[in-house]
Amino acid sequence: MRLSDATVKIIFDSRRQETLTAELFSENFSACASIPSGKSRSSFEAFVLAPHRAVEIFNKEVKSELLSKDFLFQEDFDNFLIKLDGTNNKSRLGGNLILSLSLAFARLKAKAEGLELFDYINKLYRGSLHYLPPSFIPKPIFNVINGGAHAKNKLEFQEFQIIPQHSSFKDGFEAARKFYKELGENLNKEFGKEEISLGDEGGYSTPFRSNDEAFQELKQISSKFFWRTGSFSFHLSCDAAANSFFIKSENKYKINEEKFSPEELYLYHEHLIHKYSLIALEDPFCENAFSDFSKINKQKGVYIIADDLTSTNPSRLKMAINSASADALIIKPNQIGSLSETLEVARLAHKSGWQLIVSHRSGETEDDFIADLAVGLSAWGIKAGAPATPERLSKYHRLLEIEKIISRL
Repeated sequence: MRLSDATVKIIFDSRRQETLTAELFSENFSACASIPSGKSRSSFEAFVLAPHRAVEIFNKEVKSELLSKDFLFQEDFDNFLIKLDGTNNKSRLGGNLILSLSLAFARLKAKAEGLELFDYINKLYRGSLHYLPPSFIPKPIFNVINGGAHAKNKLEFQEFQIIPQHSSFKDGFEAARKFYKELGENLNKEFGKEEISLGDEGGYSTPFRSNDEAFQELKQISSKFFWRTGSFSFHLSCDAAANSFFIKSENKYKINEEKFSPEELYLYHEHLIHKYSLIALEDPFCENAFSDFSKINKQKGVYIIADDLTSTNPSRLKMAINSASADALIIKPNQIGSLSETLEVARLAHKSGWQLIVSHRSGETEDDFIADLAVGLSAWGIKAGAPATPERLSKYHRLLEIEKIISRL
């Protein structure tokens, strides 16, 4: 495929911070992609170049190179940009610039081949010999209470989540919206409207005094749904994002003004897992605590999810696999910086028996690429925030569309 034109511009994400959108053109099609940004970032993510600098470099150094070549495959396109960058962490061109172009090319190529984007991704992921049309929608993991770096409150944990157990995405999505509405009404009654706001990912930010109080609120509403329907409609889960409350100089974690050793934090997590029947726990320890992850990964009945530990990075993932540090992996394309590299990490995790969870970032756009990515990877779950605010709803609305498409196949 030969490009006839290419542009990169600056737009604003959901936090009103600058980010990039790229648009690529061929003779018959055009496609664009915009890039989110994370506030809670690990030390191992691809370099994020200042958007104005990224646009400048694209116009001066990258655009003419792109327009002068033919690209037959996604990997050709991505590898060309990676080689042009020439650094280990994409610090010359920026992972954000490379990814915006990579995702736009994927959309353009899917159009040219007459494929839905999730089908195009699935064929890249599995290879033509092992291709099977996607047949299900990943479990939505709704972040309904925000804490940590994503909210202005006293909660150390970053995300308090519900996972619908309905057979269809449509039913689960509608149930989650009812749950979210009831949660908001309860919080308004308990704390007063003036004390309630929304965190970065659309979840409620409230003056809870502890992580336990937030879990208890979710458990009470979940129990109400049980009595109404006669079945357990929701599982609870959370993202501790332990990096954000880790004191490196002391090798301790600070929760509610109390300092926890890794062993004490393990016991704290164990208490939460059993008391609230958590089905998943993400980043229970800091980004280099492979052995602590490994210990808690022996817990039965709960997925231990790696995010900051692995950072969608094959080298980090291999270390985590070798130490049995987790059994589920967060996939964030902007942590690694291209679609091809994202698929490489997903394949490695899949071969090792890990579950995949495709995730958004706290600073999002209305681009819905990750919905197709989650379906294309046959991921176990997808994290796209609360069932509210346009940049989160865009992903869920795309999943509703995909569910209809799959049902007709």
